[in-house]
Amino acid sequence: MFIDEAKVILKSGDGGHGCVSFRREKFIPKGGPDGGNGGKGGDVVFLCDRNQGDLQAYRWQPHRRAPNGTPGMGRQCAGPDGVDLVLPVPPGTQILEEGTNRLVAELTEHGERVILLAGGKGGQGNMNFKSSVNQAPRRTTPGYPGEEGSFRIVLKTIADIGLVGYPNAGKSSLTNLLTAARPKMAPYPFTTLHVNVGVIEYPHVFGRIVMADIPGLIEGAHDNRGLGHQFLRHIERCALLVFIIDMAGSENRKPWDDHRILEKELRLYSKILAAKPRLIVANKMDLPASAEMLKEFKSRIKDLVIPISCYSHEGLEDLRMQLWKAVKGSPAERPQPPVLIEEDTASSHLAKKLSKAKKAPVKAKKSSTKKAKSAPKTAVKAKKKPAAAKKKPIAVSKKAKPSVKARVSGKKKAPKAKPSVKKKATPVKKVAARAKSKKK
Repeated sequence: MFIDEAKVILKSGDGGHGCVSFRREKFIPKGGPDGGNGGKGGDVVFLCDRNQGDLQAYRWQPHRRAPNGTPGMGRQCAGPDGVDLVLPVPPGTQILEEGTNRLVAELTEHGERVILLAGGKGGQGNMNFKSSVNQAPRRTTPGYPGEEGSFRIVLKTIADIGLVGYPNAGKSSLTNLLTAARPKMAPYPFTTLHVNVGVIEYPHVFGRIVMADIPGLIEGAHDNRGLGHQFLRHIERCALLVFIIDMAGSENRKPWDDHRILEKELRLYSKILAAKPRLIVANKMDLPASAEMLKEFKSRIKDLVIPISCYSHEGLEDLRMQLWKAVKGSPAERPQPPVLIEEDTASSHLAKKLSKAKKAPVKAKKSSTKKAKSAPKTAVKAKKKPAAAKKKPIAVSKKAKPSVKARVSGKKKAPKAKPSVKKKATPVKKVAARAKSKKK
């Protein structure tokens, strides 16, 4: 059984306690305190080991604990430290914190070590507390507790090439022919239940390529149909994806439909994975219906298509060289990012046209409503204009304006009437003065 995910509960060792001790020897009755310190607890260490294939050891034994430190001893002897708990994992392992899914560590190279949980520090003995004031201390400190936590270990296989295809498309057969791996092969779907990793050797250039075979994808794998698509994480690190397409049209399927569905499932899983460069391998070319299917398939897809037959071994050498160029070759020899199928582009154009057609009547309705609303406004303005035209020929309106001004000016001239009264009063005073002067 291949295990690529496991949950573990880990704890580092506790520190040893400090010791209370006094030196008692012949002729030295008061030798003073000599209690030693406690030892440090063991760490929890993850080690990247290429000899490990999966995480099966942690599936059945999830609880792991490092040894504690030894308490201190007399004669100023410190306790030994606890031994580190070393947990070997295969390359490509990620350690996530349970609950939050926070990435804690990632091991990719052989021999890489990561201290996940540090052991507790040891306590101090009474020899550390002696002084001129306190020459016989009985004080010590306990050891510090170790760290603990729950983690999820996830394996992401490190490979150069990842095989993607429908069940029974020939992925396991191709792995069996090109590598020394021997995956299970049978004439029924979902034969491959876990990832199989093989190595393609190139003796003439002293090189090698690691290839990963994953279970088959079907339509709706993102909804957990078939075996789901969780195993796609094993090809996230691949530099090249190889699509194995059945050109014989098994189960009344068309090769271009299979390619479209595989592209869709990769895109729904991860955009980064869907953007990786790829090659398309047309398998089962020994069957009679494959030649016509291949012609129509090439007319629909612009990517590089390599025809092979795992039954007759046709085109295998050409495929080996193309894989080497695609992975280890120059940038000009490597394939470009994927190109969408013409049907997908056509469907997208149709969808845009339909969306525009749906939006068009809505705009027409809005414009009609605007016109309908604007019509009564013009009518109202038209009614107001003749009313204003009737008022213009009336002369009273012109005279009314100065009359209003006159009234306003009259109100303003009212206070000026007072000096007019004074002017009229002056001759009265003068007349009275003249009358008095006559009497005299």
